[in-house]
Amino acid sequence: MSAYMNNSKLLTLLLLFLAIASFAQELKSPNGQLVMNFTLQTDGTPTYQLTYKNKAVIKPSKLGLHLKNDMKSLLNDFTISGTQTDSHDSNWQPVWGEEKTIRNHYNELAVTLTQKVTNRQLVIRFRLFDAGLGFRYEFPAQPNLVYFVIKEERTQFAMAGNHTAFWIA
Repeated sequence: MSAYMNNSKLLTLLLLFLAIASFAQELKSPNGQLVMNFTLQTDGTPTYQLTYKNKAVIKPSKLGLHLKNDMKSLLNDFTISGTQTDSHDSNWQPVWGEEKTIRNHYNELAVTLTQKVTNRQLVIRFRLFDAGLGFRYEFPAQPNLVYFVIKEERTQFAMAGNHTAFWIA
């Protein structure tokens, strides 16, 4: 009976590990020095964190949008319904500026989230460059989210130190 219980405990731990691992996604910059980790908390809240050379730059920070008009907000209750990765490396020439050619080199992770109660989908697309991280929210065409108003963006940036951040709207 004790061998059965040990195997049962081992199986339970293995399943727990696989469940936790399925909620975590890692993205590295092209040179590998920046690493972004995306996870879902136990309540389905999307979070991300960023390290540079294994040192925290952004501590775990929540992602989400509060919707207006009593609609269930896009803050939690999500599951990961898909992920897609891509890499891009090209050059472009600005019209003016100090640089003649600018390299556009990044690795990308698109995480598709499905909200359990509403069956709404949200895509969070991360792009990790050697010099920083960018991300955006995307709303695929879907019957459960045709028209909505964002009341408040709840994206967090829990900086680990006195870092410089740029906000481009």
